[in-house]
Formats: sequence, structure tokens, C-alpha cells
Amino acid sequence: MSLSLQAEILSILIGIMRKSERNLLASIDAQIYDEALELLNKIDNDVVADLLVHIITVSTSLTVSVNELKLLLHYLKTENRIWKKHSVKLLNIFKSLPYRHGPDEFFNFSGRNGSGIVLPPINIWLYQNGFTITTWFRIDPVANCVIEKEKPYLYWFCTSKGHGYTAHFAVLPECEQDNNNAVGDTIQSESSN
Repeated sequence: MSLSLQAEILSILIGIMRKSERNLLASIDAQIYDEALELLNKIDNDVVADLLVHIITVSTSLTVSVNELKLLLHYLKTENRIWKKHSVKLLNIFKSLPYRHGPDEFFNFSGRNGSGIVLPPINIWLYQNGFTITTWFRIDPVANCVIEKEKPYLYWFCTSKGHGYTAHFAVLPECEQDNNNAVGDTIQSESSN
């Protein structure tokens, strides 16, 4: 594959990763970090190496795991007092780590089976009159999806038979009229208990 084609593909990949956090998380799940580090050791071209370092930098802008940090430090380890290829470029990643974007802690619920926070049944909790959950939610829509068919849960406290409490997000458009009266109507509201 020609170097210009490699550079173009990597540039497009960087654009896809930056487009949304969902894309970035999908690329992290696909272990793009590991692959980019592995390719970096084989590449001689500086332009392609810069783009691979940029991919690693973009992936660490959201989150970096302990294993990914170990891989990076292992790559920077000298062999017989000789640096590996492009090691100096990788040092720039450490400059960008303190300037991460987004929350410090987050849960990524991919929508796949088992993605969620699992709590024990309410009847075996400690003796309490209730509970409180405080958090911010951000929902990235799936590309090319029909929003009416996608029903993300706000919470799901149900048994294996589906009995319990659930809540969905609902769209509530409001229209303010001239006399400051707001008229609103819920679109596709689902809530059950």
C-alpha cells in the first residue's frame, strides 16, 4: 500500500474517532491503541508515524487504561540504550494527558447485553425507606437509527421476569406563545411501574 494511501486512511480514521465519543469508545474497544503502537515500530515514514501517534493521542484524550499506559511505557523502554523508532514523538502524548476532555469518571453503556449497573434486589438491601441516584446522563444517538425504535432506559429495576420499575427518556418539545404560556406535549413517553 502506498504511503499516501496509508496517510489518507489514517487521516480519515482520526476524523471518525473525533466525530463522537461513541466512535472513540468503539475504536478503543477495537484495541486501536495496541495496533497503532505495534504498527509504529514497523513504520519508517515520518508522516504515517505522526498520524499513528495522533491516533494514540486522540484515544487517550477520553480515557487511558492501566494496560495501555503499560504498553506505552514498555514501548518507551530502551534496548541496549537505544530508543525504538519514533519514541520521542510518543513523549508528546504525556503532554496531552492532563488536558483530557470529558468527565473524570464515566460508565459506558454500549447497549450490548449486560451493559449496565447491576444492583441486588431491593428486598435484600439494608433497612431503608428509599434510595437516591444522582447523576448526569448523556445519550449519543446511534448513527442512522430511527429514534422512535431506540428506547434507552433511565433505570431498570426489574426481576428476571420483567416485573419492577423502569423509566425511559422522553422528548418534551415546548412552544412558548406570545402571552408567555408554554404549550408542551410528550412524544413517545414510556414509563411503567
